[in-house]
Amino acid sequence: MLDAKTNNPSIIRRKIIIVGCGNVAWHLAKQLYKKFDLIIYNHKANKALEEFKKEFNAQTFSSLKKIIPNADAYFICVKDSAISSVIKTISLPTASNILICSGNFDLASVKTKFKCLSIFYPLQTFSKQDKIKWKDTMLIIDSLSPAAFLKAQSVGLNFTKTIVQLNYQQRLKLHLAAVLVNNFTNALYVEADKILHSVKQDLNITTLMPLIKQGVKKLKYMSPTAAQTGPAKRKDKEVIEKHLKILKGNKELEQLYTLLSDLIVKQQK
Repeated sequence: MLDAKTNNPSIIRRKIIIVGCGNVAWHLAKQLYKKFDLIIYNHKANKALEEFKKEFNAQTFSSLKKIIPNADAYFICVKDSAISSVIKTISLPTASNILICSGNFDLASVKTKFKCLSIFYPLQTFSKQDKIKWKDTMLIIDSLSPAAFLKAQSVGLNFTKTIVQLNYQQRLKLHLAAVLVNNFTNALYVEADKILHSVKQDLNITTLMPLIKQGVKKLKYMSPTAAQTGPAKRKDKEVIEKHLKILKGNKELEQLYTLLSDLIVKQQK
């Protein structure tokens, strides 16, 4: 394989195929393009596909037909509802190393000729502008066979040494936990940001960053239950009523505040 710093044209670099051009695909490409030749396929032409060509010197194709064989890996980075269709569409050797980037997809749900089919699920949140610390990221792999796992693992080591094998039901629970702490928490950040703007125009979510960082830091040496603070833990009904009064008119957030306060009280018992 040609080293990233080598210009010797006689050495042919190995290839990685990525199907899809969203945020996950972007960060996979960003991690791999110095070691491998990248080829990006999408079901249609768009601006994102052009950005892969410009940023990573990747070949790009706006069709899933005639995907080249003999690549080291084929990443499927599409929404869950499209995964089965993509697997049925691509025409490749049965031993191809196919890696599905999904926490929720059930390998048993698809009938396929491919023998080396695996889930490749980085436990991470991906926005295009992020700088991902891959060495600190856990990679979840679930494979159809031991041989498929070893192939997926060999690719995974380009990202992290923290690789864990989980089955479908285990992955679902892990993904649910990830949604609770990341997606749902971010939804609360959105509401907090709105409230801060209503206080003063130059206040925003970054105002709370020291609080957010300290809250996360505590989880390194305390259980979440022990780390809990606030009016609900203290059963401070007076403060809770003041907050609910502010939220009057925002029915969803008012209900959510009440439900979460009740949940905290139950957890602390």
